[in-house]
Amino acid sequence: MAAGLNLVSASAGKRLGAWLIDKIPPAVLMLAAYAATVPALMQAAASGSASAAASAVGGMFLWIGLASLLSLTYTVWLWGWEATTGKTPGNLVLGLRTANEDGLAAGWGAIFLRGLIIAVGGLALAVGAVVVVVSNVWDRNHKRQGWHDKVAKTLVLDVAQGRDPLTTGGLYGPAAFAPEGTDVHAGFAGAAAQAQHLHEASPNEAARQPSGVISAIPGFGSDAAAAPVAAPVPAAAPAIAQVPPSSPLAEDRASRDAEPSYALAAAGPASGQAAAGPAAGGPVTGGASAGGHPDDEFAATMVRASNTPTGPLTITFDDGRDVVLETTALIGRNPAAAAGEDIDQLIDFADMGRSVSKTHVLLRVDGATVWVTDRNSTNGSAVTGADGIRRPLVPGIPVAAALGATVEFGDRSFTVGAA
Repeated sequence: MAAGLNLVSASAGKRLGAWLIDKIPPAVLMLAAYAATVPALMQAAASGSASAAASAVGGMFLWIGLASLLSLTYTVWLWGWEATTGKTPGNLVLGLRTANEDGLAAGWGAIFLRGLIIAVGGLALAVGAVVVVVSNVWDRNHKRQGWHDKVAKTLVLDVAQGRDPLTTGGLYGPAAFAPEGTDVHAGFAGAAAQAQHLHEASPNEAARQPSGVISAIPGFGSDAAAAPVAAPVPAAAPAIAQVPPSSPLAEDRASRDAEPSYALAAAGPASGQAAAGPAAGGPVTGGASAGGHPDDEFAATMVRASNTPTGPLTITFDDGRDVVLETTALIGRNPAAAAGEDIDQLIDFADMGRSVSKTHVLLRVDGATVWVTDRNSTNGSAVTGADGIRRPLVPGIPVAAALGATVEFGDRSFTVGAA
């Protein structure tokens, strides 16, 4: 769903095609005027009659004047239509819209300015206007704006491939798709509250959480499936295990503002059968022995205590871009590592919808898994695994994204794959 809410910048080819389509009506009018007058003018010149020649010239000026008046009327109409709705004949045919940098109607002044720059470019060189129209190919910000767009502060968006901001609330339109009366950030706030509750829970209360090995906190968000109910875990085995100091997850604490994070590692039998507790006075089996560490029975935890993540893996963004991950990476509009933080890759992602934070998520490769940590982003993050369950991320708590999983950050997303 997130990919359907994205804003997609129009390609240079579509921009040029739309501009040429818009020029067809004036060109047809002028060709019709010349076609109606030039034969008569040539015939008058061949006859040698001065009166016939004067009449032919007068008729040519009349037709050309009429064509020019109609072309001017069309130009003013086109100017206003694009300024108020983002539409032109070419934009409609190729599925484009012109908007300002907030995703709203560009306005008369902006459309006049961008048209003036194109016209000036046409005077400089024979193909100068074409160069200006397709100048977005030289924009390092993901080919977002041409020279005329940068001056006029406008965008040209492909609504056939993405969302139309002019009809869906501008750049921040995804909030308009939430059900009426729904807080779009309520899911993330609820997830944070539940994580804090688990963090502060007593061992007996934590032991009542569903058993089985998990790699994320279940039940977060309204679209998460309910976890299966199994027999309680013995009180001696708490459901929350602190990440070992040697784990890559522990190394990330320096970059977080919250309390030291924890990874869930609920214990339970490998089969779906309920685990039976020890008989009264009998020996303890399958759990922590007397005097042993309460985490001794967590042999099946998903957390791998490894100082050196392995890889590489590939993440494929929803705009088609592929990036190879080898160890650690930060993703955002302009990501930056925290003081003392050692990050191997900084992946900038130019999101026109501004749903992506400056530093949005941290990625750590561990074998065939990417551990994803939300860096207190404004619009949140989530991981959808192969099971189809969407798990919103709690800031500061890593969640595993295995091969084939989709990670949403803001309104954008990427898929984890093998390199």
